[in-house]
Amino acid sequence: MSRRSAMKLVGLGLGTIAAAGVGVGGVRAATNGAFSAGSGDPYGLWHDWTTLSGIDRVVAAGVLACNPHNTQAWRIAVNGDTIHVYSDARRRMPLNDASAREHFAGLGCAVENMVIAAGPAGFTAHVTLFPDGIASDHVARIALRDGGTGQDRDLAAAIPHRHTNRGPYKSTPVDLGGFTEQSSRIDGASVLWITDKAAREQLGRLYVEATEAITADTAQSTEAFSWFRSARSTIDRHRDGLTLDGQGLGGLTLFAAKLLPAQSRKDGDAFWVKATREVHTATAAAYGVITVDDVTNRMAQVSGGRLLARMHLTATSLGLGLHHMNQITERIDRDRAAGSLDVFSARWAAVLGRPAPTGLLSFRIGHPERTPGLSPRRSLKDVLTT
Repeated sequence: MSRRSAMKLVGLGLGTIAAAGVGVGGVRAATNGAFSAGSGDPYGLWHDWTTLSGIDRVVAAGVLACNPHNTQAWRIAVNGDTIHVYSDARRRMPLNDASAREHFAGLGCAVENMVIAAGPAGFTAHVTLFPDGIASDHVARIALRDGGTGQDRDLAAAIPHRHTNRGPYKSTPVDLGGFTEQSSRIDGASVLWITDKAAREQLGRLYVEATEAITADTAQSTEAFSWFRSARSTIDRHRDGLTLDGQGLGGLTLFAAKLLPAQSRKDGDAFWVKATREVHTATAAAYGVITVDDVTNRMAQVSGGRLLARMHLTATSLGLGLHHMNQITERIDRDRAAGSLDVFSARWAAVLGRPAPTGLLSFRIGHPERTPGLSPRRSLKDVLTT
């Protein structure tokens, strides 16, 4: 074991791995999915998507969309050649997403994934947002018609390969020219790139501070931890949320994490803060911020999510890693909802160079050192409703 690997194990609280015992450790490794990562029913849609056709292929693309915390906040109904996307309020995170910006942005990601998949599948897609009014849970109606185009073929091909990459990125600069065409594709949303070293360092410090604030807030931390699926049985049952496989760990460290009992919430929080400081912000080649006119507007939230989906698929098609990082805006919304002092908005605005209520979502990108793990997804039958 290299010194670097050993230090990572210590950082995870796994320095006593040898004490687990081979027999007990082997049982725990199996229980926690050390030998079945990325396989089985929770991951079937990633592997099967390319074999699907017609409307099933389009709907499945929506289920495979990026979405904050992997809450998969959608319910989907199909009526003939029309797809209806609904918000599932049971999948809200009111403490970590007090304004519901992430909830509705995730729904926008699903909508845009379906639009992108429609063309190569032989359809044109006509989208109507909130057809029953802005207060309705009916988020979008997607009418499919025959006559697809190849305009989004490259992005569609990236759908089964798009995964959030939380691991370290290389120091190689990122050429953002490949994002130009997609950056203006969604009305009402745009991308602000932060590439200057000083600005990146300033934003990095803000991310770390926001992460520390979330972990110090017991209620917010507890809600976030409730979406972490550690045991394989939990992954099989829920087929959503975050997992060890998606944390960007190296092979040895990941196996060791599954060998020992699941971490406590406090240990997990400590690892998250450490990773934010020493990996996520330390290796970000650039940051992107999805901006809109008003982050509290439902239409803007969905539109921002649609653009985010295009950004993530573009990154995948270019061989880049993308990692959603929304700690700052989560704390802004949390402080306002709780009536606490807002300690982040002014500094968030200073980094953006524009008012804080225009910065909807943010992410880091770079050339990844590791291939990201797959996230669990519900099946079509679990998502489709009448």
